[in-house]
Amino acid sequence: MYIVLAVVLVGCEVIKEEDRYIRLPDPETERVHLLLEFTGFRCVNCPTAAQTADELHTIYGDKLITVALHPASNHWTQGVYDYTCPAADSVYQFMGGVVTTPFPTGNIDWQVTDGSYFTDPATWAAQLSHLSADTTLAPALNMTCEANEQKDAIAFTVHFNLTQEAKLAVWLVEDSVLGVQAMPDGSVNMEYYHRHMLRHAAFEQPLGIPVSGQNAINNEIKVPEGCTINKCSLVAILLDTNYSFLNAYEKKVLISDSSSD
Repeated sequence: MYIVLAVVLVGCEVIKEEDRYIRLPDPETERVHLLLEFTGFRCVNCPTAAQTADELHTIYGDKLITVALHPASNHWTQGVYDYTCPAADSVYQFMGGVVTTPFPTGNIDWQVTDGSYFTDPATWAAQLSHLSADTTLAPALNMTCEANEQKDAIAFTVHFNLTQEAKLAVWLVEDSVLGVQAMPDGSVNMEYYHRHMLRHAAFEQPLGIPVSGQNAINNEIKVPEGCTINKCSLVAILLDTNYSFLNAYEKKVLISDSSSD
């Protein structure tokens, strides 16, 4: 189905006239699940949780997106090394995280379990199995993204097909960030690879801007200093107006020949 796109949000780039006729997603599709992994470099059990997340990826493949958040509000992230970002803290505080919240912890599909957003990694497999058994279709969502020549910003277009008011968040995630991590055996690994680390969020609201209808949003996201762009992807997340999870989509950042190393 082809329709004329209209950008409804002030501050987002207006789509050029010649680009307005494009194919939108079908109204509904299979849901992709989202695992938020709250972690910190001082947390000795967090590498085990990261391994659990990787094992779940082996099982669910592209039907599972994992984002690791290092929130500054938790004491396990505080110290000489800093892998935090404001977007991670915004999500953490929204979910009720405080300085003393035990790590590792996580959340799948923005679910609230026993009055809390946070769940123990030991429960992730069972929770994901339960959620994936629900075959209810989700709002369609996809995205394109490309780095500029300077590799300091990423232009993106998110396409969605909604039958309800919703919120759209777009996050910049960097994989395999070489850093420091306390390990379960009490040692400190100075060459630890942090997976799928949240680095930045588009828009001023990390938890999403209002969207509706069959539409597309054009914008860009700045690349933080020190971020390796060829290890980056963008994650688009749809939530309803009550912050219940609708769908997610991940896209590797395209680096054109003119902007590649």
